[in-house]
Order: sequence, then structure tokens, then C-alpha cells
Amino acid sequence: MKKALRLAIIYLFCLIVGTVLGTVLYSLYLNLLNFIAGHDISFFSDQELFNSFFYVLFCMLLFIIPAISYYRIRHPGGIMQFVVYVVLCVVTWLIIMPCAVKLQNYCLKHVHFTEKEEYLSANYFRKVDDSIYYFTREFERAEDENYAKAPAVVINTKEDGIVSYDTVLNLPGFDLNRKAAPYREIQLKNIFGSERNPIPIDFKTLISHICDSYSGGRKHILLLLSFVLLLSSLYGVTTFFEWRLVNAIIIFISDSSILCFNSIYFHPEYDALKASFSNNGAIRALGNVVHEPLLFLINCFVALIFITAGVIRFVIRIYSKKAK
Repeated sequence: MKKALRLAIIYLFCLIVGTVLGTVLYSLYLNLLNFIAGHDISFFSDQELFNSFFYVLFCMLLFIIPAISYYRIRHPGGIMQFVVYVVLCVVTWLIIMPCAVKLQNYCLKHVHFTEKEEYLSANYFRKVDDSIYYFTREFERAEDENYAKAPAVVINTKEDGIVSYDTVLNLPGFDLNRKAAPYREIQLKNIFGSERNPIPIDFKTLISHICDSYSGGRKHILLLLSFVLLLSSLYGVTTFFEWRLVNAIIIFISDSSILCFNSIYFHPEYDALKASFSNNGAIRALGNVVHEPLLFLINCFVALIFITAGVIRFVIRIYSKKAK
């Protein structure tokens, strides 16, 4: 019973501490992305904290169930621990997650932040490709204009390059904006590298689809249940092998694969591949019952493998104890 209660305590501790620390760190990350040389640094602005809190909370709710499974690897606790685990899964996905979604939607409707568009500052040299830009004045936008503009000295660094004085529009396709993404300053892009998302998991896409599922009707709820069942079924392989390290590695790889597959599944570049698999008559018929039937079947099938592995391991352990 103590191990079962500890599982609940670990759940609360990881969720609260992880959300608080994650919100602080992610807010600093957003501040770094939006940093512009020459502007005042404002840490923990209201809008950054708001965006960081909900994003980190949703990510923590995705990770929390597989994370507490690690406790069972070292401290298996019998049937009561399993009951507490099931309760925590239900609380996470039927209470906390939908409440968090509703709270976010409520705040988006009733809490308004003053958004101030900031432009690249003057009196700084910024190099992109073979050109160096030096803005002599701050960007300004007239009331009848869609984009702000500023005069700039443009230095071409090629051997036959020239120096020109042009008026630059703050267009999204402007080199200093386009090639600096996701940062605002090209210097930061050069320092931290050009990799936009080194993690092969698109958390924003995954979180967006999860949030939409709660208001998407029965079809979307069934798809969400298959995903939740798959994440929760990792509990079945926490003690599958005698070596704890092997069990920990399996859970880590499985959890990463689950999140990665369920996020990239919705990328547009895979629509043709999904369509080729969905031509099957049974899958098309299942489409009348559940949203994305192919993903639903894959999630349920893999979840069944994990659950079956856990049941087999449980039965073997009982018979081995009786044999002794």
C-alpha cells in the first residue's frame, strides 16, 4: 500500500515541480527567440508566462504517465499499485487535461495582452549571406502602410561588391527575418545553429489535436482514447525483463516512438501514404466510427502487444512463485 501511495505522491510532485520549472525555462527560451539587440530585456512577461505555462502543462501531462512508470521498475507494488496507476491515468485524461483545455480557452477569450510589434534596431551590423545591413534609423510604419520601413546601408562583401543605401521593408520574406527564424536576430541563429527542431516530435501539433479531440465529438474521442490506452499500456513492460536498465530503455524508446509517430502522422507530407493504406474497405468502414481509423488501429494494436506482454509476465511470475 505504501508503494501505491508513493506512486500518487511522485505523480503530484513531478507534475507540479515539472510544470513550474518548465514554465520558467520555456519562458526564458521564448525571450531568447524574441530578443533584439539594442532593446531592453524583459524576462517573464505576462504573455510569455501565459504561453509557457499551458504549453509546458500539456507536455507534462503527456509525459507524466510514462514517467511514473519508471517508479514501478525499481519498486513493483502489486495490485494496489496498479489500481492507483489506473486512477492516475483516468484523472489525467478525464479531469486534468480537459480542465486545462477549458481554462486555456477561457483565458484566451477573457485575458488580452497588449501586443507591441518590435522591429530590428538601428546602429547594429547584421550579416546574412554576403550582405551586411546597418539600419541608420528605427523602423517606422505610417498609418496608410502595411509594413514598416527603415533606411539601411547595405554592404556586399563579395570582391566586386558595392555599398548601397536602400529603404528596407520589414517583410516576412526579408532576408534578416526569413533566415533568422525561429529567432529574431540573425546573430543568435549563427550562434545556436540553424536546426529548427532537433527533436523529431512535433509537440505543438500533437497538443493541438489532443485539445481539439475534447470538442470534436465521438470520433475524435475514440482516437484520443486509443492514444491514451497506448501511453498507459507502457506500464505492462515496466518489469518485463529481469534487468531494470533494459526495462527503462524500452519504456524510453517506446514512449518517444509513440509521441513521435502520433505527431508526424498528421504532417501533410504523409497524406498520400496514409491514403494508400486507407483504401482498404475495412478501414474506410471504420472511418464512419472513428476519426483517422488507420492511426486508431495502429495505436490499439501496439497497446494490445504491451498489455499482453504485461499479462504474460504477470502469469509467469505467479507460477514461478508457486513452483518455489
